[in-house]
Amino acid sequence: MKTFLRILGILLVVLLVAAAVVWRALTPPSPLEQPEQGLVLEGVIAVQPGEGRSGPSRIIVEQGTIASVRTSAEAGEFSGAYVLPGLIDMHVHFPPKTGLRQSELFAFLFLYHGVTSVRDASDPDGTSTAPARDGVREGRFPGPRVFACGPLVDGPEPVWANTLVVRTPAEAKQAVAKVAADGFDCVKVYNSLSAETLAAVREAAAEHELPVIGHVPWGVPFEEARLDDVQHLTGVHPVQDPPLRFPESLKAWGDFGEERARYVTGMSIAYDIAHTPTLVVLDRLAAVEDYDAARAEPDAQLLPRYYRDVVWSPTEGLPFLRNRTAEEYAHYREGLARGGALVARMHEAGVRIHAGTDTQVPFQVPGAALQRELRLLADAGLGPDDALAAATTVPGQTLGIPGLGRVEPGSPADLLVFREDPTLNLDALDTLEAVIADGRLYRVADLEAQLDRYRKHHEGRIFDAVSTALVRRVLGRMFADTDH
Repeated sequence: MKTFLRILGILLVVLLVAAAVVWRALTPPSPLEQPEQGLVLEGVIAVQPGEGRSGPSRIIVEQGTIASVRTSAEAGEFSGAYVLPGLIDMHVHFPPKTGLRQSELFAFLFLYHGVTSVRDASDPDGTSTAPARDGVREGRFPGPRVFACGPLVDGPEPVWANTLVVRTPAEAKQAVAKVAADGFDCVKVYNSLSAETLAAVREAAAEHELPVIGHVPWGVPFEEARLDDVQHLTGVHPVQDPPLRFPESLKAWGDFGEERARYVTGMSIAYDIAHTPTLVVLDRLAAVEDYDAARAEPDAQLLPRYYRDVVWSPTEGLPFLRNRTAEEYAHYREGLARGGALVARMHEAGVRIHAGTDTQVPFQVPGAALQRELRLLADAGLGPDDALAAATTVPGQTLGIPGLGRVEPGSPADLLVFREDPTLNLDALDTLEAVIADGRLYRVADLEAQLDRYRKHHEGRIFDAVSTALVRRVLGRMFADTDH
């Protein structure tokens, strides 16, 4: 009996030690230390994308607010540098809860790439928004301001687990009331709402002073949907009967012509509809065709391996990635080209364009994806200055905080310091020297050091093996359907 108890005791010790080793291997490094608020930038050039720039200036930040911007040529650490508003990504998704604290990593990567505000365009499984939003607000780790839509509002047979299902106008109003009561910043609508229920959503959202963003539902014509902000250029094609679901819906770009482009542009102006086109979604979906090349890209290495090998896998990853054909990859590329042309047309006509991504769609890395979107918008015809305005000046007017996205007194102190001016050439995004978020200065050297700590953690053998197995299980539970 004594021998048995001795063996049992040894086994328990071994198990406890093993558990401690695994726990330590799964625990990420401590968050980047947050500096004190307040600073002075001497001799810098303040740039407002889409509007112009100042001469040498002194920018004084007190707490989390720009206190003053005055002419000054005095020397300082960043003299001669260009100061722009922090970037705003108008369509992101944080990762679901897995116990791996990946929301903290996403928040860091946004800041690392100069993104100081994001709009979380719904929480697909009910676990992703709160850790990121609350972690930043409560000062547990640095990250961007998080504006969040909460659960999706959709009709019967929803795609995502975290959906408020509405079948009648009364249910639609109840759903919006819940979104408002839970403290969210917007209402995200989805594919299968009817025209009647969508109209009720709009009416209730107006009463609660919440914008309605999302997908134009399959059965609702664009001019009837009248969303405040259309995501992914949904609804720009005429209603299909029966509706074509993604990615088959991309075939409609083949018939998209001048008359329809003129009509959508006119309706967007008439009803003051903004667009967050997320061209980068189609760009990255097309990249999956050469999966090995996409896996090897530098951006993709910034996240743990399970993103590349599980979540974004064309064989076992997100359902809409699986078993795609060469014809479908061609549709992605055609949609990107024609969608870009439509975006340029709408922008030229005065339609508000917002830069956004769709982080967690394959090979979209927080922050890096927005920089890629800026290049796509610029190449489509906006040019670098107006592309940057779509990620600063324009969306700043939408998100409800006075002065957000601007470099002027009274504005939130969310700023980027570049050695060269990216409004002239987006290659200058690579000359970032500092990120200022909520009045706190993060030098690039400190951000790089923290990134290296995260990278070493993710490359640990235990983390790599356990996280990959865990994410496979989570992925299997996330979807109520296999349609996107």
